Amino acid sequence: MLRSATSRLVALYCLLLLTLGAVFLVFTVSNFRHYTREVIASNLSIRAAGVWSISQNLLNQPVALAAAIQSGFSPEVQNRFIRIRYGDRIIFQSGDPADGRFKPSLIPMDDAANDNARSIGDVLLLSRHYRDPRGRPVVVDIGQSFYFVHTLERELATSIFIALPILLVFAAIGGYVLMRRALSPIETMIKETEAYTFNRADTRLPLVRTEPRIEELGMALNRLLDRLSRAYSHASRFSADAAHELRTPLTIVRGELELLAGRKNLQPEVETAVANALEEITRLSGMVDSLILLSRMESMWGKKSHAPVDLRKLAEDTLVQIGLLAEEKQLRLSGPEGPTVIVAGDPDRLRQVLVNLLDNAIKYTPRDGRITVRVGIEKDRGFISVEDTGIGIASAHLEGIFERFYRVSPDRGEIGAGLGLAIVKSICAAHGGEVTVKSELGQGSIFRVDLPLMPAGEHGALPSF
Repeated sequence: MLRSATSRLVALYCLLLLTLGAVFLVFTVSNFRHYTREVIASNLSIRAAGVWSISQNLLNQPVALAAAIQSGFSPEVQNRFIRIRYGDRIIFQSGDPADGRFKPSLIPMDDAANDNARSIGDVLLLSRHYRDPRGRPVVVDIGQSFYFVHTLERELATSIFIALPILLVFAAIGGYVLMRRALSPIETMIKETEAYTFNRADTRLPLVRTEPRIEELGMALNRLLDRLSRAYSHASRFSADAAHELRTPLTIVRGELELLAGRKNLQPEVETAVANALEEITRLSGMVDSLILLSRMESMWGKKSHAPVDLRKLAEDTLVQIGLLAEEKQLRLSGPEGPTVIVAGDPDRLRQVLVNLLDNAIKYTPRDGRITVRVGIEKDRGFISVEDTGIGIASAHLEGIFERFYRVSPDRGEIGAGLGLAIVKSICAAHGGEVTVKSELGQGSIFRVDLPLMPAGEHGALPSF
C-alpha cells in the first residue's frame, strides 16, 4: 500500500497533521490553564482588596465583620474561601463550600509575604498582608475552587483529542483525492505509454498544462519517443530493404546451384559441396522471406482482423496436413479437443501460427512422445494450445524465445527459436491477440494463442498482410 507515491504523501501529510494537532492540543490546554489561573488570581487580588476595605474598620467586631463579609461576598455559595487573621488570631473563616471540593480547616496558614497565588489541592489561594492603624499585621487569605477549571481543561483536551482523529480521517480522504487529482496527468501518461506501439509511432503523450515540472516530464518523454521512433523506423527499413535486396541474388544463386546439382558425373566432393551450399542457400532464402513477413506483420500491430475463423476446424485441417511429420517420429498427435470457437482473424496467417508451433513440438519431442491440440474459450477470448511431452524449455529462456534470432542449444535440452516464434508473435499481435508459453525442462511445453472472439453478426474485410 505505502509503495505508491500517493499513499506515502498522504501518510506523511497525516503524520504532519497529527504532530501539529498534538502540539496544538498541548499549547491550547497549557495556555487555557495559564489564562484561567491569571484571571482567577487577578480576581482574588481584587477581592482581597475588597475584603480589607470592609474589614479594616471591623477588626475588633467579629460578628459585624462576619455579617459584612457574608453580605458582600457569600463565600460558601460561590465556592470561595475567605480567612482573616488579625495578629495571632483568626477573626473570620468561611465555612465549607457548596460543592464540597475542599475543607477550609485543612488550608494551611502561610505567614511569609507572598504576592503570588498558589495551588493548595483544588484551591487557588492568594494571601495579602496589611497593617491596622496601630501597626499590627492583618493577613487576608482569599481562595477560589479550581476544580471547575480542571474540569474545563479535561473537557477541552478530550474534545480536541476526539476531534483530531476525525479531522485526520477527513484530511486523509481529502489529501488522497487531491493527490490523485494532482497525479492524474502522470496516470494519463502511464496509460498512454503502456498503449504505445510502433504501429502508431506518431502518437505522443498528452501534455496536461497543470504543473510545470510534470509538463516538462511529458515533453522530455515525447522527445525520447521521437528518438526511439526514428531509430526503430531506421532499423525496420534497413531490415526490410536488406531482405528485399538479398532475395534476388539468393534466388539466382539457388537456381545456379540447383542446375549444377542436376548435372551427372560430378565428382563426389563437388556434389557434396554443392548439396551443402544449396542447403545453406535454401535456409538463407527462408530467413529472408521470414524477415519480409515480419516487416509486414509489424505494420499491422494493434489492428484486428474481422473475418470469422473456426479454430477447431483450422486445427483439424492443419493436423491432417502435418500428420506425416509426426508419423515419421512415431509421435502420437491428438486433438483438437474442445468446442467450436469462432475468432476474428486471417485463416492463412493463423494456420501459419499453428504450423510453426506444431513444427517446433514435433522437432523437440522425442520418439514415442505425445502432442495434443486444444481449443476453448476463456474470459471472452478464444484460445488454441499445443501441448507436447518434449525436452522443455529452461525458465531463463522463456521470455526470449519470441525474439528475433534468439536461439539456444537444443543439445543441452533446450529449445532453439530463430524467426519462427517471432513470426508467431507478430501474427498474434496483428490480430489483437498474444502467445504465451509454459514449460519445464524434461516435462514438455504448452504454447497457447489467445485471440479475440468474433462479435456476433459482425463481418468485414481483412487487412492486407
